[in-house]
Amino acid sequence: MKKYITIDKKYLLIPVCAEKELKTISISCQGEKIYEFNVPVKEKPDGHYGFHYYAPVNMEEYKGKTLLIEGSIPKAFMDAISLSDTVPENLQSRPLLHFAPRTGWMNDPNGLLYKDGVYHLYFQYNPFDTRWENMCWGHAVSKDLLHWEQKETALYPDSDGVMYSGSGIVNEQGLLGLPEDAHIYFYTCAGNKSKWSLGKTFNQRIAYSTDGGNTLIKLEGNAVKHISGENRDPKVYWHEESKAYIMVLYLKDNEFMILRSKDLKNWKKSQILTLKDSWECPDLRRIPVEGGGEKWVFWSADGYYFLGEFDGYEFKTDGVKLEAYRTKIPYAAQTFWGTEDVITIPWLRTKNKGKLYTGVMGIPRKLILAETPEGLRLRQNPVEEFRKARVSVSVSQGEGKVFYMMQKAGVVEITVHMQSPCDFVVNLYGTSITYIPSCGKMNVGKETVQLGKELNDFSIIADGEIVEITADNGLVYAVFEMESDSKSGNVTVDIGGKAYVDIYRVE
Repeated sequence: MKKYITIDKKYLLIPVCAEKELKTISISCQGEKIYEFNVPVKEKPDGHYGFHYYAPVNMEEYKGKTLLIEGSIPKAFMDAISLSDTVPENLQSRPLLHFAPRTGWMNDPNGLLYKDGVYHLYFQYNPFDTRWENMCWGHAVSKDLLHWEQKETALYPDSDGVMYSGSGIVNEQGLLGLPEDAHIYFYTCAGNKSKWSLGKTFNQRIAYSTDGGNTLIKLEGNAVKHISGENRDPKVYWHEESKAYIMVLYLKDNEFMILRSKDLKNWKKSQILTLKDSWECPDLRRIPVEGGGEKWVFWSADGYYFLGEFDGYEFKTDGVKLEAYRTKIPYAAQTFWGTEDVITIPWLRTKNKGKLYTGVMGIPRKLILAETPEGLRLRQNPVEEFRKARVSVSVSQGEGKVFYMMQKAGVVEITVHMQSPCDFVVNLYGTSITYIPSCGKMNVGKETVQLGKELNDFSIIADGEIVEITADNGLVYAVFEMESDSKSGNVTVDIGGKAYVDIYRVE
């Protein structure tokens, strides 16, 4: 089936009938293919085509031109394709502070950077389904790390591959013939992951922006040629002491590589290292230690991290695997370039049943290392902007029950400091959250997790169906997805001993 359409509006709207059989559509202009996507299509030969949402593709550069859309798809699908000057909104409920895309699938955060008062969050994105496919880079911005605005999709797949994860910096060294305030992004071009790129390999490439991160332009050629397997996820920083950029890259199995470059174009292997149980989405950077000093930390997607030393060439570690998460929902966290504190955002692997989107981002958290009886461990507490946005609405010191009625939609945080560890039960809009210090178990709804024995200083943050819980002042971190996405209702806290309980509203 073919359809010709003349672009006279900003967006081409692709109808998405989520989680149906995938069909490939291609879009060409004057005989040259410009896009190819795998789109779920409901088999219906003709007549009205019911679908869940429209996925917009910005076509401003093709205005006035006629495009050819073709694929083995029914006429009803073609007839449902439309043009618009605005992006259709998804009116379904979404979390208030945890970023979620309007529609579609989202996973790893990419290219996190801060510049000129704006935080940029790029992310792995499939606009055309609520499942993983068609990896693009989505884009959102914020001025306070709490409230996000989704922008245009920044990178789309091309003939060399789909757009896998990567990182972002600002061009402070004035390289690549670009201005010093240009944004530079490193990403994996994943060949052979689409029909359009069959036979191609995984390579690391560069895109840049000279308009504050809104428009990303791909540079020709590879920054790092294919090394092995599905080598991917480049994370780049400047290393001041050795006067070079470093790149950490995932290779295969539990193997990673560190590379160096003086000019961002020519990269030389510095080290290959194998880290127990770790794979993909590496990060390597200094983390400050409470009370003074710092330590290098190597991070991987599951939240496994290793302490060590780094001289700009090699990372030396004792090989002891530490774990940042008590649940498997947080994944592929990345830290920001350009912030004074080390700030991280994880992708939360949520199911979001009944929604037109899948996946949300975690609350941004500040990373710092704390001395514990077991040695240095990561503390992960919400960024200062979150703390400043809190308003205390109910306080209790002593024993018994604390009650609060959330009358309008909002984010609630419950903090519990016990004089000595004791059982507590939180009823959150009808969902029970319990902790038993003697055995270390926490129950959130139907889920039970071994959180740790004799913990104290809890923070429970609820935003729709997402609950983020920390204990021991951020040393223990877990995320849960509740069945209900309520943002208002009754909140009660029942403590089995003496404790200080504070309930906050966050907007």
